[in-house]
Amino acid sequence: MCECCSLRTELTERLGIEHPIIQAGMSAEGGPALATAVSGAGALGTIGSIGAGPDVLEQQIKRCRDLTDKPFSVNVVTFDWAPFGQQLLEVAIEQQVPIVTLSFGNPLPSLERCRAAGVKTLVQVQDLESARAILHAAPDALIVQGNEAGGHTGRRGTLNFAAQVLDLAGNIPVVLAGGVGNGRGLAAALAMGAAGVVMGTRFKASEEFADGGPPESAAVLRWQKDAIVASDGSNTLYDEILDNAYGLAWPNQVTGRALRNRFTQEWEGRHEELRQKVAAEPPFAFVQGLARSPETAINWAGESSGLVDEIKPAAQIVAETVQQAEQLLGQVAARTGSAPA
Repeated sequence: MCECCSLRTELTERLGIEHPIIQAGMSAEGGPALATAVSGAGALGTIGSIGAGPDVLEQQIKRCRDLTDKPFSVNVVTFDWAPFGQQLLEVAIEQQVPIVTLSFGNPLPSLERCRAAGVKTLVQVQDLESARAILHAAPDALIVQGNEAGGHTGRRGTLNFAAQVLDLAGNIPVVLAGGVGNGRGLAAALAMGAAGVVMGTRFKASEEFADGGPPESAAVLRWQKDAIVASDGSNTLYDEILDNAYGLAWPNQVTGRALRNRFTQEWEGRHEELRQKVAAEPPFAFVQGLARSPETAINWAGESSGLVDEIKPAAQIVAETVQQAEQLLGQVAARTGSAPA
């Protein structure tokens, strides 16, 4: 399992993990099997709480503990309107999870709540103003999410945004998210001074993603993984129609990215018409209808889908990513006549 690799950073030291890789929380359908597989491989697995109620999240946390004794994280969205948002955070704290990742909205009150409870806390940001505010509050690590990411993300490109934040971060570890799908991305992040990376799309195309989910969704999810493998990275769409389908309105600076399909082809550019159609149906009825077919189900994925060549076990993804990054960093040191620090 890549025992020779030793990419130690401030992130690995603070979180008690072996490799500077974090699995993105994505949604609750990712499941505890994926989180524990990633953590078991020495990276940081994450349980996504979007779409879960407090009881479901509690069950998933307990399942993680049954499957691994390694650190894992719970991702909590901090928008005021996020379903069960504060309740989900309290479940994570009550269950004494080692790490919480906060995303979107105003994470500062939740950061203070976690700090008071002794929970290590990572905070994800999408713009420079938010980065400054969170750095002032001193989380255990700051995740800088760029536009290339799948799911919901901001408008800044990953590298330039990260470079700005790294100049401001001081001794707070900065983690890159958005467009990282293999060891090249990890090596690039470490070379520019980051302490690690977040990978979502690559882990969505893993054997464990949504393993154990409802049978009626298994075929669609398998098709979605296959679509990520087939993608060259150029067929993603960053557009508010993805949220229109849910009947939700995210802030203007945050929009979703997913793979194009029949739904996006039909509705792209027809935002107001789609809003009206969704509003005329019961809550979430429209998007639930989309989910019944692989040709219309929203397939959240980022531009790193072009780096995914096959569905693999999560542990293999971690090992190959670390091994490739270590080899590349060694090659850079050799070419430049420098020794690793």
